[in-house]
Amino acid sequence: MTKIKTMMTKVMLGAMTVTTLLATSAGASAATVTTTTAAPTIRTTVQLNSRPVADIQVTKIHLKPVTTKKISSQVQTAVDASALNLDQKHSDSQLK
Repeated sequence: MTKIKTMMTKVMLGAMTVTTLLATSAGASAATVTTTTAAPTIRTTVQLNSRPVADIQVTKIHLKPVTTKKISSQVQTAVDASALNLDQKHSDSQLK
Protein backbone atom coordinates (compact mmCIF):
# COMPACT_ATOMS: atom_id res chain seq x y z
CA MET A 1 0.00 0.00 0.00
CA THR A 2 2.82 2.41 0.83
CA LYS A 3 4.50 1.65 -2.49
CA ILE A 4 1.33 2.61 -4.34
CA LYS A 5 0.98 5.76 -2.26
CA THR A 6 4.62 6.71 -2.91
CA MET A 7 4.21 6.03 -6.63
CA MET A 8 1.02 8.12 -6.81
CA THR A 9 2.73 10.97 -4.95
CA LYS A 10 5.60 10.91 -7.45
CA VAL A 11 3.14 10.85 -10.36
CA MET A 12 1.22 13.82 -8.94
CA LEU A 13 4.41 15.81 -8.31
CA GLY A 14 5.59 15.02 -11.82
CA ALA A 15 2.28 16.11 -13.30
CA MET A 16 2.33 19.33 -11.31
CA THR A 17 5.90 20.02 -12.44
CA VAL A 18 5.02 19.44 -16.09
CA THR A 19 1.92 21.64 -15.76
CA THR A 20 3.96 24.42 -14.18
CA LEU A 21 6.61 24.22 -16.89
CA LEU A 22 4.03 24.29 -19.64
CA ALA A 23 2.17 27.19 -18.06
CA THR A 24 5.41 29.11 -17.60
CA SER A 25 6.55 28.58 -21.16
CA ALA A 26 3.08 29.42 -22.49
CA GLY A 27 3.01 32.61 -20.44
CA ALA A 28 6.49 33.54 -21.55
CA SER A 29 5.72 32.96 -25.20
CA ALA A 30 2.50 34.95 -24.90
CA ALA A 31 4.35 37.81 -23.20
CA THR A 32 6.96 38.12 -25.92
CA VAL A 33 6.20 40.28 -28.90
CA THR A 34 7.94 39.64 -32.19
CA THR A 35 8.79 42.63 -34.32
CA THR A 36 9.76 42.56 -37.95
CA THR A 37 11.45 45.97 -38.06
CA ALA A 38 15.22 45.89 -38.14
CA ALA A 39 16.95 47.55 -35.22
CA PRO A 40 19.54 50.19 -36.06
CA THR A 41 23.14 49.06 -35.83
CA ILE A 42 25.01 50.54 -32.88
CA ARG A 43 28.79 50.62 -32.97
CA THR A 44 30.87 51.31 -29.94
CA THR A 45 34.59 51.63 -29.50
CA VAL A 46 36.55 51.15 -26.30
CA GLN A 47 40.11 52.41 -25.99
CA LEU A 48 42.30 50.92 -23.30
CA ASN A 49 45.53 52.44 -22.10
CA SER A 50 48.42 50.17 -23.02
CA ARG A 51 50.09 50.82 -19.63
CA PRO A 52 47.46 51.27 -16.95
CA VAL A 53 48.53 52.97 -13.76
CA ALA A 54 48.03 50.78 -10.71
CA ASP A 55 48.86 51.86 -7.19
CA ILE A 56 49.90 49.09 -4.87
CA GLN A 57 49.48 49.67 -1.17
CA VAL A 58 50.90 47.22 1.32
CA THR A 59 48.91 46.88 4.52
CA LYS A 60 50.14 44.90 7.49
CA ILE A 61 47.67 43.44 9.91
CA HIS A 62 48.95 42.56 13.34
CA LEU A 63 46.90 39.95 15.14
CA LYS A 64 47.41 39.11 18.77
CA PRO A 65 47.21 35.46 19.74
CA VAL A 66 43.98 34.71 21.58
CA THR A 67 43.16 31.60 23.53
CA THR A 68 39.81 29.88 23.54
CA LYS A 69 39.60 30.49 27.28
CA LYS A 70 39.79 34.25 26.72
CA ILE A 71 37.15 34.13 23.96
CA SER A 72 34.91 32.02 26.19
CA SER A 73 35.34 34.54 29.02
CA GLN A 74 34.43 37.45 26.73
CA VAL A 75 31.35 35.63 25.45
CA GLN A 76 30.27 34.75 28.99
CA THR A 77 30.73 38.38 30.04
CA ALA A 78 28.54 39.53 27.14
CA VAL A 79 25.87 36.96 28.02
CA ASP A 80 25.93 37.98 31.68
CA ALA A 81 25.63 41.65 30.76
CA SER A 82 22.69 40.89 28.47
CA ALA A 83 20.96 38.85 31.17
CA LEU A 84 21.55 41.61 33.71
CA ASN A 85 20.10 44.15 31.29
CA LEU A 86 17.00 41.99 30.80
CA ASP A 87 16.63 41.55 34.55
CA GLN A 88 16.88 45.30 35.03
CA LYS A 89 14.24 45.96 32.37
CA HIS A 90 11.99 43.35 33.95
CA SER A 91 12.40 44.94 37.39
CA ASP A 92 11.74 48.41 35.98
CA SER A 93 8.55 47.24 34.30
CA GLN A 94 7.33 45.66 37.53
CA LEU A 95 7.89 48.89 39.44
CA LYS A 96 5.79 50.93 37.00
